[in-house]
Amino acid sequence: MKSILVACETIEDEVKGALARLGLDYPVIWLEGGLHDSPDRLRARMKEILDEADGNCERLLLTLGYCGGGVSDLTTGRYTTIVPLADDCLSLLLGSMRRRLDISNEAGTIFLTSGWMRHENGMINMYESRVEKYGQARADRVNKMMLQHYKRFGLVDTGCYDLLEASGKVALFAERMELKVETMDGSNSWLDTLLTGPYDDPGKFLVIPPESELNFGHWQKLLDEVAKPGAV
Repeated sequence: MKSILVACETIEDEVKGALARLGLDYPVIWLEGGLHDSPDRLRARMKEILDEADGNCERLLLTLGYCGGGVSDLTTGRYTTIVPLADDCLSLLLGSMRRRLDISNEAGTIFLTSGWMRHENGMINMYESRVEKYGQARADRVNKMMLQHYKRFGLVDTGCYDLLEASGKVALFAERMELKVETMDGSNSWLDTLLTGPYDDPGKFLVIPPESELNFGHWQKLLDEVAKPGAV
């Protein structure tokens, strides 16, 4: 079955690592990292991709989360579409939304990977831009106000990038923000299954038949279920 993979640049390291690890050569359409901050722009780009894929594949694999609804209310072509039921890519790299929620409930956590730090709208890049524009003191005040409800940065170790280098970069920023940095084990299982199947877990994947609407109205119900105490 001919497959095409759509993935965000923020998880490029992990996607390329999974393809190499699994011996797959799926063509990949990369989405600009900052698009998840603009659902309307993401939706417009996804419409282009869905239209272009029609007649060029039998299966379209979307390595995306809900991303603020940026991929909803679109129509697919003559192919099956597989979507991971994740709120965003970082839950995908942690193995489950439940795990992400548990970690966040333990202490307010901003999750990062090397890819998330280097894309153009990454938090550290934006902070450095503020320093250049407004000076160190003002940039610190603005960012500390933005981060006042968080206790730590969680650097997700996916095994696909230089952890020591990434740790050094986030440590400098965390020190200025007076937050802790903790390394957290990532998981490849959800991403690997997205690339290979099976897709029989209704809590992990949405399998969309050809020529169907991408309507994720049920997503909030899923998030509510995951948030219940005792959920897995």
